[in-house]
Amino acid sequence: MFNDPQTQKARFTREISRILLDHLERYPLMEAEDAVKLVFQGMLGVGHLIASEETALERLQQEMRSLTPDSGGILLEPVSPEWFRLNLRPALALGLGEGDIARMLFQSAAKKPLPFTRQDVFRFCAELNGLGGMRAAAERVLDESWLPSHSERYRQAYRPAYRVLHRDFLNSRSLKGLRP
Repeated sequence: MFNDPQTQKARFTREISRILLDHLERYPLMEAEDAVKLVFQGMLGVGHLIASEETALERLQQEMRSLTPDSGGILLEPVSPEWFRLNLRPALALGLGEGDIARMLFQSAAKKPLPFTRQDVFRFCAELNGLGGMRAAAERVLDESWLPSHSERYRQAYRPAYRVLHRDFLNSRSLKGLRP
């Protein structure tokens, strides 16, 4: 995406800052842990979550059975220049198949990670101002066993249901023509 690693990181973090501001505007009840989750996903991707395509499909099918389709929802939301959230309610309303989503998720997990670490996520988040408790939320990232989750407030207000996919799938056959 960018040539030298320093330029890549600088441009990437500027873009994540812009995306984070967009999310804060769209989701005003976001808390520090929600912002950390977005940055974590944007910098580190999803490779840490996916054991197999079959497991991804089973979990996805279970979750999608509990969802109501929403044709008015936002289908795709960037979390960084490399990653985006595919929101499941609009995907369901548009008829996107569970198998296609699981395949894209599994293939996204196999993408070569960017040159970011948990330490980079921590540094980026710790420097952010405006969200109370940001540094404390960011410190949790340094624990290698910790995975981010949305705050209870965010879950109740927005009922997030999505999968994080690599940008290569924005133009895939599965998503082409589905974007409103």
